[in-house]
Amino acid sequence: MIIRYYHNRTTKNHTTGITGIFLNQINQNKMSNEIVKQDKVTDAELTMHLENLGLLKDLTSGEKNSYLQIAKAFNLNPFKREIHVSKYNGTMSIITGYEVYIKRAERTGQLDGWSVETKGTVAGGDLKAIITIHRKDRSHPFVWEAEYSEFVQMTSDYENGKKTGVMRPTKFWQKATMMIKKVAISQGFRLCFSDELGGMPYTSDEMPDVTEDIAHTEVVTASTKITKIEVIKNTPTPDELSDAISQLESCSTKGELTKFKKELPAYIVSDASFIEAGKKRYEVIMAEPVKA
Repeated sequence: MIIRYYHNRTTKNHTTGITGIFLNQINQNKMSNEIVKQDKVTDAELTMHLENLGLLKDLTSGEKNSYLQIAKAFNLNPFKREIHVSKYNGTMSIITGYEVYIKRAERTGQLDGWSVETKGTVAGGDLKAIITIHRKDRSHPFVWEAEYSEFVQMTSDYENGKKTGVMRPTKFWQKATMMIKKVAISQGFRLCFSDELGGMPYTSDEMPDVTEDIAHTEVVTASTKITKIEVIKNTPTPDELSDAISQLESCSTKGELTKFKKELPAYIVSDASFIEAGKKRYEVIMAEPVKA
């Protein structure tokens, strides 16, 4: 599957002439005005968001200040899910969603269309996503590749509450083509629009894994030993978190709620906003009358 998005171009073989150039200039001026009109996020709004998530008490003054300054520097609004902060195992992470890169690139007035596609397969070990981005101020397209093997998030498989020693993709990375496309989009736009997007927070899908369990499981082959280490991602993306929270609503019993939470990666279950949503769903379930 290939995703394509194109603006009306004014380059060769596309819209040309005085009318095309004039309309393009109007569109660029309009987009510039839209950027100016963007409401600036304030300390009060950002702090309120941390309070709503129950994270304010978990952050040090330095971590809180870093979050506030980054959000204000790039005008990232947490209520629009443009920025997310999480703290896990004593480490704070600040991330954004891949859609933010696309929106910011569009606001420059220079984005002239883009497409992303995948080649290869997971089974073949050669799955990758390729993004092509066109800019109005450049004569050649920007092309970037992201390989699945470099970004897939792995976790240990369990059976009867015990590790089997087998590593598998996390729940969200089982949607391999979708996830690697998101990585390619994030990296591609950040590199193609480096002046505008450089320094912005990364998406969670790009962030390196954090080793939580140092216990090794050795898989012995005829010629060598391969050591596998369990790795758990540090923080969920806004999309992952939203999807997990929405799926909580489908749980109608305590047992279903417990089973669903066990199926999720630890970095989602431990997120403060997911915990709060889970408590609310649990209260609703327990308040409902027992069916005869």
